[in-house]
Amino acid sequence: MAIIVESGTIVAGANSYVSEAELTSYATARGVTLTGTPESLLIKAMDYVETQPFIGTKLTRDQPLQWPRSGVVIDGWSYPPSEIPDELKTAQMTVALAIDEGNDPLAPVSPAIKRKRVKADTVESETEYQDGAPASSFSVAIGRSFAKLTTTGGGASQFAVRRG
Repeated sequence: MAIIVESGTIVAGANSYVSEAELTSYATARGVTLTGTPESLLIKAMDYVETQPFIGTKLTRDQPLQWPRSGVVIDGWSYPPSEIPDELKTAQMTVALAIDEGNDPLAPVSPAIKRKRVKADTVESETEYQDGAPASSFSVAIGRSFAKLTTTGGGASQFAVRRG
């Protein structure tokens, strides 16, 4: 599947807010070498991005993606529906980098294991879970990247990701 970038004009078949080249440049500028393909990372990131409770309203009921939107105000400035905010692009790329590092915010979460013991002679196993420990790690960067774009102010939220 090829990346088709939404430009703010409800592009047919759009499946990303950024191009593969933009993701690669973003990663390079941060000293990150991608291990996954930019195409795959952007598609996986969009799976998460599209679940967010964004500010504003979709332009049409039938548009395939959450953006473009009307009624968007970021830092006190109104955005025309034809503009995809840089904050949204950064959010998608932040999620893509997290996924590439093994921190997929949509991955299943397992409880934190303190100790696991298997008795070979009786084919018996025992698992002890951490007391009060979270079952996953959290990506603060993902939460912060959505803070200005969502109705919940994503920066105050933490997003669970799978331990690698």
